[in-house]
Amino acid sequence: MSVAQVKKALYDFSVHKTGSAIVLKGEWGTGKTFLWNQVIKANRTAFVQPSYSYVSLFGVNSLTDLKISIFENTVPCVKANDVTSKDSIIANLVKLDFSDAMAAARKGLGYTKEAKIPFAGSIAGVVESIQYSMISQTLVCIDDFERRGASLTARDVLGLISNMIEEKKCSVILILNDGSLQKDDEFFTFSEKVFDYEVNYAPTLDEAASIVFDYEDPYYFKVVENSKKLKINNIRLLRKVKYFSDLIRPFVDGKPNEILDAATMLVPLAIYAKYSGSEKSVDIDDLENYKGGFSLHPAEQKDLTPEQKVAEEKKLAKQAFLHGYGYGEADEFTFEIVKLVKNGYADSDSLSPLIDSISVTVAKNRLRQKIISAWHTFHHDITISDEALLLIFETAVRDSGDITSPYEIDGVLEIFIAAGFEERGKTLVDDYFEVIRKSRPITHRREMYKLPQNSYVVQRLDEYFGESNKIWTLAELVEQFHGRPVTGEVLELLSDFTDDEFYDYFKSLSPLKFVSYAESLLFLGSRTGLPASVDYYKIVFIRAFTALLRIHDESPLMALRMNKFMEYRQMYDEKLSVNH
Repeated sequence: MSVAQVKKALYDFSVHKTGSAIVLKGEWGTGKTFLWNQVIKANRTAFVQPSYSYVSLFGVNSLTDLKISIFENTVPCVKANDVTSKDSIIANLVKLDFSDAMAAARKGLGYTKEAKIPFAGSIAGVVESIQYSMISQTLVCIDDFERRGASLTARDVLGLISNMIEEKKCSVILILNDGSLQKDDEFFTFSEKVFDYEVNYAPTLDEAASIVFDYEDPYYFKVVENSKKLKINNIRLLRKVKYFSDLIRPFVDGKPNEILDAATMLVPLAIYAKYSGSEKSVDIDDLENYKGGFSLHPAEQKDLTPEQKVAEEKKLAKQAFLHGYGYGEADEFTFEIVKLVKNGYADSDSLSPLIDSISVTVAKNRLRQKIISAWHTFHHDITISDEALLLIFETAVRDSGDITSPYEIDGVLEIFIAAGFEERGKTLVDDYFEVIRKSRPITHRREMYKLPQNSYVVQRLDEYFGESNKIWTLAELVEQFHGRPVTGEVLELLSDFTDDEFYDYFKSLSPLKFVSYAESLLFLGSRTGLPASVDYYKIVFIRAFTALLRIHDESPLMALRMNKFMEYRQMYDEKLSVNH
């Protein structure tokens, strides 16, 4: 049933039904109580019953306590949801025909040092003594049925409901979380005899989201669209999504759309992964560990034990889920969003600089589009003049800075030569190499997808590599390949570092980088394929894992913290045994 249909069914029950009982059921967190309260506020002046009582069974342990709670919370329907429990208790005690009712109320509610009600010993005594005779012609809402105390049975509750509708002319609505009861719960044995019908509340994704979010807000619209991809129709989860989206918003407002898209994609995913219960497809730790895949031994599937195959299948299922959602891999922004959800607050000291850094990267990528657009114009726009085309390439190369590759510069020079402006093209090449000489975006030749062919570009590239006598640190080399495919040259240099140097490196990493960078190095253990006689993948993996094992063994608590890497232990042992 749609929200409108459910509201109408609840309205019809409240306005036209007397001496009857119904069940409002739906999945946990879908907003059943919220919806009922909306019906109450909108229609309370039209209710057929003169009185209203809302009761939560959470922690209620006896039938006596339930009767007392119904009595205490009874108010005129026109004041439903407006009167506090304390006020309703006083008002109901005043109704009782006792000369000292007001004194009893004051004492029972703590207005004096006395805690005992003199004429009955307690409010429970009052209610028991009059056998809750004051409760009649009341619209009663009983909520949290599945969270009642252990001593209060379903038979007790349903028996009381039956008595209220048959003897007290009450109308009763029971709010129930669908699927919260065991199949053999005695509720199902007696419910058909008590309730006239059930109203099933299953809001659509749009209906649930519209309760929490303002669709007119472009930022919220992005959040909602991603929440719908995850099929979140749980109001409580959606409120968490909104809460954390609001926390991150001041940091991403005004930033490039790429950052807004990442934030509005990651927050719903992190909430889903942390709070969706046992049926969720991924855990929040998976988001931090995901590097485009979870496979343990992708090249050795046939050698896995049955237990490893089960674990592998689960990881592949997680991978499919994340891929379907559009989640690529963990990065530093992911770690910040996960930390936000775990801690409940935004760390401006780490988040603001990170977003600023990402903004710079996004800006560079946008500049990269200029050189791509220039080549598109070259191939597709035959109406443009030669001079206008040359100007487009000059602007694109200079604006792109070190984003452009030497191979692309080679092609640009070819265009200038063909147009009869070789010296002008060489000047552009010189300007380009002056830029990359300062930023050093290319470490080794084998990092390049293709090498240039023009002799002048080749000469400048040789000068670029020849003038560098830089000795790379382990940290700089890992930065070179983190988040990108590792090259043979970088891998070979990494293999020169010792176990001790890897240990010192891991100890020096910031909390933002440690897990992600360690995983990047360990993932090399599953890689093969370089055309080299030495397996540098294996060497780097063994030395990195040896260093992590050393950290693991420093203390029992450290071992517990480092267990996340121990899934690589079998791979490590196998590679060591081959060496020996």
